[in-house]
Amino acid sequence: MSLEGIKKEFGFYGGSKIYEERHPVDNSFFMSQDGYMIGLIHSSETYEDSLYIGFKTRLAAGEVDYKSAGTGTMTSIPDYQLESTAYLGLPLSNTNNKRITIFSGLGFRYLLNASGLKQSSTGHSGYDRESRYIYIPFGINYEKDSWELRGEYLHLLYGQQTSYLSQVSSNYSDFTNDQEDGHAIKITAKKYLEKNFGVEFYMDYWDIADSKLDISGNFMEPRNTTSETGLRIFWSY
Repeated sequence: MSLEGIKKEFGFYGGSKIYEERHPVDNSFFMSQDGYMIGLIHSSETYEDSLYIGFKTRLAAGEVDYKSAGTGTMTSIPDYQLESTAYLGLPLSNTNNKRITIFSGLGFRYLLNASGLKQSSTGHSGYDRESRYIYIPFGINYEKDSWELRGEYLHLLYGQQTSYLSQVSSNYSDFTNDQEDGHAIKITAKKYLEKNFGVEFYMDYWDIADSKLDISGNFMEPRNTTSETGLRIFWSY
């Protein structure tokens, strides 16, 4: 299978998602959410002799179940995410149906966990939480015949989370916290079953450190991790 100079792909994916928060003092378990995500993917990549330009976008929705150390459980919480990344890189070799490319770029990730108006098993009210991340990826892509392996390290430039506590009570204000320390790792293994069709295994792992205090000086977001694994089905066009 010859390597294409221009690759455009569209597809679907599904997988599991596990989100967990740890206590900021002793790193003990605080809360977790686990469930599934189903979404759409699109990518456009151009390879020239000394230049690689790529764009990847995914949009997903799903449901997660909540469990905490002190506020009980909650099921079927709607969960949404959007991620889009632009890449710029350098193909190092392209011989004998083999190509190695190193790259960097800029990415944006948006998350919405919509537990507002829901109650836990202990009667605690949920609230919506929005997260926005801007990051720089550093990675390498290896292609050989019908296989493609890709690894990325993502460095968080800036993050911000808004917690809509006003949904719990009009006596509460919404809080926004800045998150400036974190990273992620992405690994994918792609197999072209036919020239215009294939499957891809993916694994993403995010680790975001404790946030800064909000402007009131009373509210912060603890360290959290998110892991996603699943399978994508795509078509080239």
